[in-house]
Amino acid sequence: MFRPPAFALAFIALTFLASAARADEAVTTDILLKTETTNIGQRIAYPRYGKPEIQTLIVTIAPGASTPLHKHPVPIVGYILQGQLEVRAEGGKVNRYKAGDAFVEALNHSHRGTNIGTEPVRILVTVIGTAGVPYSVAMEK
Repeated sequence: MFRPPAFALAFIALTFLASAARADEAVTTDILLKTETTNIGQRIAYPRYGKPEIQTLIVTIAPGASTPLHKHPVPIVGYILQGQLEVRAEGGKVNRYKAGDAFVEALNHSHRGTNIGTEPVRILVTVIGTAGVPYSVAMEK
């Protein structure tokens, strides 16, 4: 039976470990948000009815523009890709976000987002909702 020399086995092992290390360096994970509460301090609650549905979308708000006054019955995670956003919530809470910020929107509390910068705001939004149920409900002005 052929037995390779010990240095050959060591070389193969080192080559494998070196390639594994390079692979580990090629894939990294950066946590953008880890929270148990919304941006106004509420505990996060998941929908308990219907068929679960997750949506991911990009919302764009022009400079100086605002969203309609609205509320969300399900958890929504936002990540600012570009621009500056101010969110005013029922009860007077005001949050400001810039590119690179992540947050969980208020649940069942009316709020409005306004672009307070000079470029469009682009928000990557993930909705943790229920199929057939709107994730955003417009409020009367």
